[in-house]
Amino acid sequence: MRGRLEALGEALFLAALLAAPWPYGSAGDPARYALVALLLLGGMLFAFGRAVDGEGLPLIALAAAALPGLGLVQIALGLSAAPEWTAETVLVAAAMMSALVFWSERGRERAAATRLAAAVLAVCAAEAVFGAAQWSLAPERIYGQASPIVTTPFGSYVNHNHFAGLVEMAVVLSAAMALGLARLRGGVTPGVVGLAGLSLGLAAVHLASRSRGGLIALVAGLLVAGALWAFATSRREGARVRLVPLAVGGLVLVGFGLAVVPADTRAHLATILEGRGGASGDYRLDVARDTLRLFAAHPGLGAGLGAYADAFPAFKRGHGDVRTTHAEDDALELLAESGLAGLAIVAWIVTLAGRRLAGRLRHGRDPFRKGIAVGAAGAVVALAVHSLFDFNLRLPANALVCVSLLGLAASPREAPRPVGGRALGFAATLFLLALCVAAAWRSAGAVALGRALRDPDPQMLVAALDRVLVRHPYLADGYRARGLAWRELAVGRRGFAGPRLEWADRDLGRAVTLRPAWGEAWADRAWTRLLRGDVPGATAAMDHALQLDPTHPALARAASELRSRVVPTSGSSSPR
Repeated sequence: MRGRLEALGEALFLAALLAAPWPYGSAGDPARYALVALLLLGGMLFAFGRAVDGEGLPLIALAAAALPGLGLVQIALGLSAAPEWTAETVLVAAAMMSALVFWSERGRERAAATRLAAAVLAVCAAEAVFGAAQWSLAPERIYGQASPIVTTPFGSYVNHNHFAGLVEMAVVLSAAMALGLARLRGGVTPGVVGLAGLSLGLAAVHLASRSRGGLIALVAGLLVAGALWAFATSRREGARVRLVPLAVGGLVLVGFGLAVVPADTRAHLATILEGRGGASGDYRLDVARDTLRLFAAHPGLGAGLGAYADAFPAFKRGHGDVRTTHAEDDALELLAESGLAGLAIVAWIVTLAGRRLAGRLRHGRDPFRKGIAVGAAGAVVALAVHSLFDFNLRLPANALVCVSLLGLAASPREAPRPVGGRALGFAATLFLLALCVAAAWRSAGAVALGRALRDPDPQMLVAALDRVLVRHPYLADGYRARGLAWRELAVGRRGFAGPRLEWADRDLGRAVTLRPAWGEAWADRAWTRLLRGDVPGATAAMDHALQLDPTHPALARAASELRSRVVPTSGSSSPR
């Protein structure tokens, strides 16, 4: 039974991996949480199979569970700047950690490891072909459509850097697999040529995306993969470390990609040598500095997983016209959201994975399987380096490939001793099942909210949101939209203004309960209170909004206008 459950779980994980990049990297809430539900279902089947067989979980599962566990602790202790978003991030983190744990065990089978590697290469190759074709036909569109969020698209990604983040992992993986297969077969075979050719083609499209961070990441990933391959071959008796051929191979790979892209693309990539990169570089440095200030305010347990966009504005000293939702650096963003506790959890996971990888490279006898492990590790390093310049790990599609390959790299030759016994397996099964249901519920809520918000008529919008929020009472955006609709319906209608403004204030209060650091919602509440005649409450709410987001130009204008409309009072009540 365990074998059938794990096979079904593998099918779910592979299906998720193959589908994830196409709906804009699964960045939108409906796709994001549908993907999460699928992954959690696969993880649940894995845990249930082990529990039925009377086995516990591998130690790496405990380390993996610590990350979503940290989010739950933050919510319980009231530490998150946006409890709604932290709860949602717990779902995402649990799903990604399920993939890591699953592949760290399933990947011990050579056939399963090969299937995962093949799936990664297949989806990345398909993305590369689609991206190259779309770029040549309509570079400013995705699926033939343009929208305000489509800025620098490539493939199915809104941002070319995220496309590069996905494809660079496949470049490193396919190159290492070609080396492993060549060692296994004793020379060049059609399979070796195919993998090497795939790596060259992917490298060309990767560089054509014009991602400077991607170029740095690709070089770093190839260097690490080469060093690991040299280490693996040097462990064999009589084997010589051939660093020069490995270095030449890496240069050929990158050089080929640079040679075939247009001259203007090469010129753009060459601006890496200029250092800070002008206004974009200044912005990133300023955001990094302010993110460290956010971390310094919450060093232990952080400001809340997933809560960066709400927690950061209070520490922002410039660029107020830019709505900063990510730190442009996954490491800094994780540090700010999870504090030193999150850093310790990641170090624990990486340490366990590194030990398992070292054991395979020292004692493994299958060169092809070693090549897969080396390629997977190099791919993870490539995305990790790229994430120092971007937020690739916040894209579910990229994060899923990364954690799956990390699990593959961390897959040991021998079955590790399980911990916890059957009871832990059943507990994990129930926990993952609950999270799976919650993720499906969240995805359905995102779909329902999107449909409701399409109607511009405030009365129809209220009616639609009434139905949505009864079923999905966790949607802060829904409460804010309904509150603003009630307020619009109150203006100019004396007989109904009182209760409608009361309902508007109530809904906006629910929104800021779910997201306490949401400056715009506090400003909306201030205007609503002013319309109700609550001048002290309006002033206090607007002051609080400015404390939460002091550089927001629209909030500054709103505060100035509100002050000009009210008679100064001797004191203000605290925001409620």
